Amino acid sequence: MQLTIEVKFIATELVPGLTNGAYAVADGSTVRDLLAECERQCSAHIPEKNYKNMHPMFNGKPVTLDSELTQDGVLHLCRTVMGG
Repeated sequence: MQLTIEVKFIATELVPGLTNGAYAVADGSTVRDLLAECERQCSAHIPEKNYKNMHPMFNGKPVTLDSELTQDGVLHLCRTVMGG
């Protein structure tokens, strides 16, 4: 089964060359799989070092890069808040 995920890149500096939009992935794909599909469709590459600064939110709830996607929805990719 295919899912349609609307991706909104808030922290665009982490994902150079990727564009907001709807992306199709298989049911059970992870957030990381979705990002790989975004890379493929946009002919861009996310530097490995940028993954540690990503804070993904799916349908308004925090998830991890290894969280499975099991329904259509919206993924916001934000920057991890840092401070002291």
